[in-house]
Amino acid sequence: MTTLPDPDIVEVEPKRLAGVAQAYTLETRGEIPSLYKKFFEIEGELEAVVERVLYGVSMDTRPDGRFRYGVGFEVSREIDLPEGACFMALGGGAYAVFSLDILPSDLPRHFDTIFSDWLPGSSFRQREGAVFERYGSEPDPRTGAMTVEVWVPVTA
Repeated sequence: MTTLPDPDIVEVEPKRLAGVAQAYTLETRGEIPSLYKKFFEIEGELEAVVERVLYGVSMDTRPDGRFRYGVGFEVSREIDLPEGACFMALGGGAYAVFSLDILPSDLPRHFDTIFSDWLPGSSFRQREGAVFERYGSEPDPRTGAMTVEVWVPVTA
């Protein structure tokens, strides 16, 4: 069983990200790491980066399990994008923020627990908007674990 920390409930302003995105299903989500490689090939071409904090964004989720996933940095303004790049919008409002120290390969299991156990058992409902990860550290060279925040848009 996956144990989750209690989330913080945080209010944030909207953000604009620049990066790359691709369509996936629950069955193909294991291919997402290759999208990070694609992002790292263009990251040096991005201008107006607010801070070099990496975001992973699950968006346009459909009932059949299809969704788009993007990887990017927050930018302060519209910029000329490198070929193959796109903008992604993160809406403002309330988010449940789970701070996890995990192996990257454990992230799908934690996502599943958030949506199948925590959310239905909480006093919150998921609202419209992208669910995203915010990567706060490089992997520990000894264990491979890293700090990842999972942000879920919620309403009371």
